[in-house]
Amino acid sequence: MLFDRGVRAHLFVSWLHPYKEQKLVVVGSRRMAVFDDVRKTEKLQVYDKKIDLVDGQFVAEKPAARTIDFSSDEPLLLECSHFLDCMQTRNTPKTDGHDGWRVLKVLESSQRSLSMNGEPVQLEPLRSLELVRA
Repeated sequence: MLFDRGVRAHLFVSWLHPYKEQKLVVVGSRRMAVFDDVRKTEKLQVYDKKIDLVDGQFVAEKPAARTIDFSSDEPLLLECSHFLDCMQTRNTPKTDGHDGWRVLKVLESSQRSLSMNGEPVQLEPLRSLELVRA
């Protein structure tokens, strides 16, 4: 997936893949974060990227990971609890139907691209939340 300003994302989904992987990797200009949901501990790690120029060649240093602690509560349970709370308090949820619709548009476009042997599919610009609800 190609976003504005050259930001790219790669999604790999396969029911047939022999290894269960649920990993999110975010690479920035100075750090990299890796969230690995399959791991029992140290699920979120941050790496400071270091690249040196040695004899005219770029050499990447592999720094030790710094583990970020966070709640180990079940995400689906938290999401359902948040939904029920929003229903009782009439608060706007963190993610709503509009967000779900946007995810479905990405999945639909990905499937269309697969059907066309990987040809790029242009997503229409998504209108703002205010325009959709109006």
